[in-house]
Amino acid sequence: MGLSHCYLVSSSFGTKKNVCDFPKSNGNTKISGMVWVPSGKFKKGDNVYPEESPIYTTSVSGFWMDETETTNDEFSKFVFETGYITEAESKQSSGFGGELGNPIYEPGAVVFQKPSTQVPKDSPLAWWQYIPGTNWRHPEGPESTIEEKGSYPVVAITYKDAFLYAKWKGRSLPTEVEWEWAARGGSEESQTENQPLKEANTWQGEFPFVDEGQDGFSGISPVGCFAKNGFGLYDMIGNVWEYTADPWKVTQTLDQSTYHTIKGGSYLCSPNYCKRYRAAAKQPQEDHLATGHIGFRTILRTSFDTFKKNTKEKL
Repeated sequence: MGLSHCYLVSSSFGTKKNVCDFPKSNGNTKISGMVWVPSGKFKKGDNVYPEESPIYTTSVSGFWMDETETTNDEFSKFVFETGYITEAESKQSSGFGGELGNPIYEPGAVVFQKPSTQVPKDSPLAWWQYIPGTNWRHPEGPESTIEEKGSYPVVAITYKDAFLYAKWKGRSLPTEVEWEWAARGGSEESQTENQPLKEANTWQGEFPFVDEGQDGFSGISPVGCFAKNGFGLYDMIGNVWEYTADPWKVTQTLDQSTYHTIKGGSYLCSPNYCKRYRAAAKQPQEDHLATGHIGFRTILRTSFDTFKKNTKEKL
């Protein structure tokens, strides 16, 4: 199964959105849009980057997982029904004063911007910029929009935003171990570091200057545009990073921020810079800082047999 067919389709709200055509699992049920990830045992971790070590064998109990990343349409429903305001839409405070006039404490998020000149690859501040007015409705800056992008993954949200959405759905964010097992799709071995998945939205070309878009996209893609993995999950690798429930232990004693682990890499990962288009890859993400390349999906820890029993009783 290759790149899915993308086209414009009218939504129920009368607007248009870019969509990739894929069959949605378990429609019109409590687990609509979710697939079953079975129990299993695998070797977790890798040695490509220091934070991925050690490699050890672990077991995972089965669970239901969203087959795609949470979309703008799905997050919009949450906001509409609850009145929720995301952290990127709220004024931030460091708790130490000095925020007056500092744009980093104005409502906003971090956005990727291609450098206009050659810069060293170890200078991420050259392509990341905090832009006030950026949020999930305006993920590329205050003048951008998600109109016609209802099936794109929601981004510019924080860990708290993702956690509260999952709670509203009666679900959870996956642990790091659950997420990695799901991303492997049943494979016990880790992916080779120099071989990005062909069926994933990653960066082709010289990062951060030229994304050739050989995979069909230059930037974030709608969900479900690439082949699903062995468990029936789309976009576990590439497109956008995904939050997990695991806190990241900070070793720097002067850093008073809190972090959670993100997994999966994004459309910005490339062989010449970020080889994190792998199930074992991970990074820390500051809890209250929203960025334009991180999203999430939810899980439901209900056994397959229990679900079948409950469904039969309702019928």
